[in-house]
Amino acid sequence: MGRRRKDKPRLIPEQDRRICGSICLCQLTIVLSCVSLVYLTVAVYMPSHKAFNSGIEPRPVMCQAVNTSLVNNCDWASCGEWCLTKTSGFCPQIHVTTRQNGTNISVENCTRLTSVACPPANPGVLHKYNCNEDKVCGALTGVFNCSLGHCANMSELFLCHYKADGIIVDSDKDNLKLNGFFECYKSRCTKIKNMRNFYCERYCPRISTTANNIYIQYENNVYTGQCGQVTAHNRAQGNEPGSSVQPTTVWSDKGSGEVFLASCHTVTRHRDNRLSATDCINGTILNATLVPDKFMNFTIYRNLVDNTTKVVDEQQQFLPMQHLLTIYNYSRLYINLEGCVNTLRGECRQFLNTHGNDGDNFTAQSRFPCYYNKNDSFLVVARFDLNKTWRELLIAVIVPSTLFVVSFVALVVIAHSVKVGDDAKMRCQLCAHAQDPATVEELSMDGVLHQADSLAALEQQAHLTA
Repeated sequence: MGRRRKDKPRLIPEQDRRICGSICLCQLTIVLSCVSLVYLTVAVYMPSHKAFNSGIEPRPVMCQAVNTSLVNNCDWASCGEWCLTKTSGFCPQIHVTTRQNGTNISVENCTRLTSVACPPANPGVLHKYNCNEDKVCGALTGVFNCSLGHCANMSELFLCHYKADGIIVDSDKDNLKLNGFFECYKSRCTKIKNMRNFYCERYCPRISTTANNIYIQYENNVYTGQCGQVTAHNRAQGNEPGSSVQPTTVWSDKGSGEVFLASCHTVTRHRDNRLSATDCINGTILNATLVPDKFMNFTIYRNLVDNTTKVVDEQQQFLPMQHLLTIYNYSRLYINLEGCVNTLRGECRQFLNTHGNDGDNFTAQSRFPCYYNKNDSFLVVARFDLNKTWRELLIAVIVPSTLFVVSFVALVVIAHSVKVGDDAKMRCQLCAHAQDPATVEELSMDGVLHQADSLAALEQQAHLTA
């Protein structure tokens, strides 16, 4: 009885493996290049074309948020998290006023420099009471914001001004009637009906006024100090672009009891007791006798700023009033021309926090650089860089196109240069032509010899079996 011949594992020649690997790699590169070209059409090519033809000025101006709202199922949003779908759910809408840049200043010869901060209060940390549970709201005292029996104590963070003239509700018994704002004292809650005169301001540290003649506000902070002079480095020209000038003294301490007030975008303190500030506007001078002794709160400071009429520069070229710089009073704000981002990292919520503060509860309005169209007030954008757009477009065109062309040419060359012999092996004809004739003849006879050896082995095995 003959023995069954064991099948030996088929060995793939090294040359075949390399050729197959090259073909697979080129095919994969072509597929990925085609997919990337389709995706980049939406992500890069179309936005780049829109940017180059948008008419947006490349020089930034300043924008200030005036109205921010969050709506559902909106037809537009200042920022959307995915550009391939319509924005839904989280839908911030920000409107801004657009103006030219203010004055960059230096405040010199200062002593007693101090910064007082009053950051916005976070209503999310307010203690909440569920009056639907027994005896939870039996001793409510303060101002509360209620919804169906769930009340948040606003008195923890805010000083509210109001007149409680509505219905009286027992928070421990008639809890479902707690809807709106209430003034409560030991479960006896009176509704605040007149909302026009109802407003709240956050608790803030007091501002020292002793021997200070400089008050510079930036965001929710105020710099105070005793300084010698204020120097300007650029000149405003109304709602037209300003120009740089040689350092010009616009205010100095003459010992006449004057106080300098201004609002700036950024303020930097230097080691030599000097301040440098950018985009300063609303420069005014106040009589020192109108400033309270020792301390004042932020409410008094805002009232002083609003009621001061004496300007620093009568020509309004340095630290001008904001309305003189205004380009557009009310425009939509978009994060970019598409109004969306593709990072999927919660970037729009961060954008809302930094650009969406509209001055609610007496907080500082968001102020930031933006870009506008001289002939269209409909929208402004927070991000616009034609140089960056051009670089991204070049990379998005050159890289996938080059990979596609190189891989395609490689496949064409392989198709015309690689032949399959009678022994089912692939051979590169170009590689063979590069070798000497003896090697070429050896390669051509390799399959025949290998087939002959295989037949001889089979005959010998059959003879032994017989």
